[in-house]
Amino acid sequence: MPPADPPGEELPPVARERLAGQRATRSWGSTLAVNEFAAISKVGFEPVGQVLGAAVYNVGDAGDEECPYGLAVYRGEGSPTYRPAGSGPRLLPAAVPPAGAAAIGSARPLVSVLYQARRAAINRMTTECTALGGLGVIGVQLEVGPFGDNEDILEFRAFGTAIRAPGVLSRAKPFASDLSGQDFTKLVAHGWTPVGLALGVAVGYRHDDWLTKGQTRWTAGNVEVEGYTYLVRQMRTDARNELELDLVRMGADGVVVREMQTQITERRCPIVPFSHDHVAQATIVGTAIAQFASMAPPPIYGIHKLDGRRPEPPPPPQLSVSLGGENGDDKAGGDGPEMSQPDT
Repeated sequence: MPPADPPGEELPPVARERLAGQRATRSWGSTLAVNEFAAISKVGFEPVGQVLGAAVYNVGDAGDEECPYGLAVYRGEGSPTYRPAGSGPRLLPAAVPPAGAAAIGSARPLVSVLYQARRAAINRMTTECTALGGLGVIGVQLEVGPFGDNEDILEFRAFGTAIRAPGVLSRAKPFASDLSGQDFTKLVAHGWTPVGLALGVAVGYRHDDWLTKGQTRWTAGNVEVEGYTYLVRQMRTDARNELELDLVRMGADGVVVREMQTQITERRCPIVPFSHDHVAQATIVGTAIAQFASMAPPPIYGIHKLDGRRPEPPPPPQLSVSLGGENGDDKAGGDGPEMSQPDT
């Protein structure tokens, strides 16, 4: 068998030169704050360097040249049963497109390229972690931004801090986690370890039909836009399903989600002339985790005052002394003992 390529051989020349300089000087960069650095040090980890990965993709082809809702509108199927408040009588029947899942189109080619772009940036980041001898990357930030003036060309970036445990070697692929240093420390202290970054992405579109237009007019008042509600709800559900499939592929026990985003845009409908569709993109990013040990539950701490003052002790009990002894007259409730003058 041919020998395996040394770590970092598949990296670009600029990245290999930068990592070689870090190894030669034994200096490391970090995106961790002071409290994060102190937290990971308590569980035996230390940073080895800042790592990053980038990928530029053309995402102009969404593969959604058909609009199931718009096709029904174009054919003029059905008649409406809803008329927004303030609208006049309807002389001609308008189309009622299909309801439910049939009304939502799925941009599967666009979802595929969004996954591929993010995975490419994450894999290049973890490759730099391997070249530095790290066990994983924490504090990962995933960013997506335009590249130049073309809105269809996007740059996907992933960067974080590679860490290692002195004296610990691992042949497994480095993990990636978006947890902070404090959260990573708590996770390890309770017997859990990161596996990788789990993603859930879903993109769908819905035609702006007569019902949507009627519910968004200013004369409709405060009403729910049913089409938009179903669109965002369905896309978030699809994104959660994709996230669970990603966990199965990674062999993780669960996921700690830190980011959930929903972006709404518009496009020109490819079926109905002079009409538009609304496009919803739901993205869920989290750290997939697995349990490596069963730890005892943490102790329950008491409640302390925040003002820093100690509670004052209760006053000592007051002792009552009767000068009149145990005479029955005194017990009867006199004003006090009477002093008698001696006879002269």
